[in-house]
Amino acid sequence: MGSGSNPDSGEALRRYRGLLRWETDLLRNELRSRGLETIAGKKAYLEQHSDGRAPQLHELLSAPEVGSAPLVRWPYLVPHHEEAVDLLLHEAHRLTYRIQSLRELGVPIPLEKLRLLHLLSKTCASLSRSIRTRASPSSSESSQDAAISPYKERRKSWVSTWGSPVLGCGGFHDITTLSPMYFTPCVPGIIPSSAFATQALQIYSFEIFELNDSLKWPLCVYGVVAARDAVDGNRNLLFSRSSTNCQVLTKEDPFLHLTGPSRAILDEYPVDFEVELRIKDGSESQDKTLISSTNHHHFCGDTALFLGSLCSAKLNLQTVGSAVQATILSVRIIGGLSTFAFGGQIACSLPTARRQVVLFDSSEEFHENLEGYVPLARNVVTVELKGSLRIIIKSYTESRGVAHQAELEFGARHCQISSQESVIGDSKLQVVIAWSLLVRDKLDNMAEGYAFTYPSLCG
Repeated sequence: MGSGSNPDSGEALRRYRGLLRWETDLLRNELRSRGLETIAGKKAYLEQHSDGRAPQLHELLSAPEVGSAPLVRWPYLVPHHEEAVDLLLHEAHRLTYRIQSLRELGVPIPLEKLRLLHLLSKTCASLSRSIRTRASPSSSESSQDAAISPYKERRKSWVSTWGSPVLGCGGFHDITTLSPMYFTPCVPGIIPSSAFATQALQIYSFEIFELNDSLKWPLCVYGVVAARDAVDGNRNLLFSRSSTNCQVLTKEDPFLHLTGPSRAILDEYPVDFEVELRIKDGSESQDKTLISSTNHHHFCGDTALFLGSLCSAKLNLQTVGSAVQATILSVRIIGGLSTFAFGGQIACSLPTARRQVVLFDSSEEFHENLEGYVPLARNVVTVELKGSLRIIIKSYTESRGVAHQAELEFGARHCQISSQESVIGDSKLQVVIAWSLLVRDKLDNMAEGYAFTYPSLCG
């Protein structure tokens, strides 16, 4: 770049190059998975799928918003419905990447084009659900194999990219070890060059829905839900339970009890979500896969959808711009626990969001041997730098109504620790929060020599 070049343009071009590189890798994987890399493979594929039996889509185009669309004949819509779903989603992804590339380069995007993109996304999702619902696999075993195969492909892709000697991010199941308080010890006003307030995700809930007719509520579920971002490529666990610690899901409460993320999820580049959930049914060898799926979340929408042969699932989330991460170090009840004799709930929210992140929820009395400290299930949330974080504490009645409620509001900070106290019922509360900017790239951070040690959180 010349001395007169605009650095913002250089950054935009760098991101655009990254998007194109990812798209090229995706297309290469698509070709490889369908055996289309060789001429013989292409001929075999055409012979298999071009016998004149390609079904029409008119029976699927029932939604009002697509009712006026012309009829389409598509040789890819074959009896193997998972492949048709993959293709539909891939086409939607491609258009989204193009729109994202234009946005990164600062090109104005007409409102009509955005509207068409939204319509296409809804249509593809509708078609995907219709294909999955109407198809009838030859056996339950083949259906489960088909549901698992995309996940296996995702694993191969990760190993060849992130697990390569160049990036060296370890094994596929390795968990991110980057602290959410990486820049907490910084001096206010002195910001390291590798620290950023940037776009990140807020995770709210994970819901199971649309059970197959072969399943009935309740479900004893265990397994893993994880996210991977461009910071280090490792798993950031949102949910993780073994077969000996299943969670019982009911029709009235089909939400997993999330325990993560362990640090903020960077959303400058697409985020990969992975779901491996099983149903406990006697011994572990008899347990069956509930859903094994992935989602490549790319900058838009407040839901990540996962489709399986036995159920569907969705992850509710929000993109927060110019974000920092808040770690709720402790919530302590001082001066007696009688206010929480029937349990309570601790949650947090952003001023601009209607939804809450539930940190703790119990109908049981708090344990006295914890010296008043509440055992939070989650403690890392994303906050807009110019905004604030509201902490909401409720105590329950015997019938699980709200007996008392208190709210604390913390202004977001780059670093250091905030502490506030409040009164609820006959108890006093103390909330302590650690603030930190985000890391964009773990390897770059290590190269610049930023490494902090942290004081014990128990002292």
